[in-house]
Amino acid sequence: MRLLGMILFAFVMGTQSFAQQAELLERVYSGSSKKTNPQEARKDIQDQAFEKVSEEVIKELIGEDRYSKNKNLINNKIIRNSARYIPFVKPGPLTAQGEESKMSVSLKVSMKDIKLLLQNNSLLSDNDTLPVVLPMIAWVDRVQGRSHRWWQSVDKDQGYLVSESKIFETALRGAFERNNFFLVKPQEASLGTQVPVAFHNEKLNPESSQFFASLFNAPVLIDGQVLLQKADKGNGYRIEIKMTAIKVSNGRAIADVSRRFETSGGTFETVVDKKLREVADAAASDLAIQVFEAWQRGSVSSNILKITIQGRSSLKELESFKESVRAQMSQVKNIRERLITSEIVSFEVDTNSTPEELVSKFEGLNLGKKLVRVTMNSDEIVLKWNQ
Repeated sequence: MRLLGMILFAFVMGTQSFAQQAELLERVYSGSSKKTNPQEARKDIQDQAFEKVSEEVIKELIGEDRYSKNKNLINNKIIRNSARYIPFVKPGPLTAQGEESKMSVSLKVSMKDIKLLLQNNSLLSDNDTLPVVLPMIAWVDRVQGRSHRWWQSVDKDQGYLVSESKIFETALRGAFERNNFFLVKPQEASLGTQVPVAFHNEKLNPESSQFFASLFNAPVLIDGQVLLQKADKGNGYRIEIKMTAIKVSNGRAIADVSRRFETSGGTFETVVDKKLREVADAAASDLAIQVFEAWQRGSVSSNILKITIQGRSSLKELESFKESVRAQMSQVKNIRERLITSEIVSFEVDTNSTPEELVSKFEGLNLGKKLVRVTMNSDEIVLKWNQ
């Protein structure tokens, strides 16, 4: 138990110390040059390193096909600006071999910065359009006993809630556009008429989420509620806004906002409208920024995979495993500890790759001793130390 406690403590402390390293991918390039001047030869090989390492990492992030289709754009907009995402360069000694000079170059690639460049050029998402977000926000008015959901039939007494909902949709649209997303405005587009009665549910469930995402081509849904009621004290009213952005493919929450506001005293509809207009942009921006950051990390376009290592693992081995994954496997967007016992350790990783593609990468890690596959399925890879 004492050993387990020490491991747990060290893992928690290690998370912060390696957070910055998680964004830096280490690569080594060995090249040659026919330049006779040593200074020119060094520059030639270093330029080769920038190009080849950039090409390798970009292919891992967006795939061979997408790279080939956009090669000119990538060369002109990404690789030409490699100094923006390669903050560390360490050339080795230059050696002469016949008519050539040879040298190794160590590089560190900032995954955050290279992903941002790719995203800004519409290369990181699954298509060349802005990622689509669909708001599924329920409006509940407990003061006058009414509610409104755009995907349900609209009654005459919902006019005020419909109006307020449109104001909020406009705020969301603006916030998400500023963060390179396209948010659908369902009421402006009259999308409610396209929804079958079978999906007029008050709350989202996995089945209805999949339906709406497929119908409107939206990989991200906002499951939310705006609740209007009397304030606990005074003559004002309270507005409670709760929104959760969900990646539909796996039901994972990637962003969350919860806000509560009090209005001044006065006519219900007037003071609520005034307060909502004051706070809508800030609440919408908070959610949009969180979704954008998740997208930059790869969390939106990735899947969660469990990695389990069987057998006793020393603290040094586990830390080395995490560091190596972060430094050498660009296919893994994030790695988190989930279970630590004396006999097994389990992690969760965010990745775009299949288990088959990752297994060889894990087995190829340089950790002093090798990891080998035990079992593998669509949700989990089980490895063990090769004694």
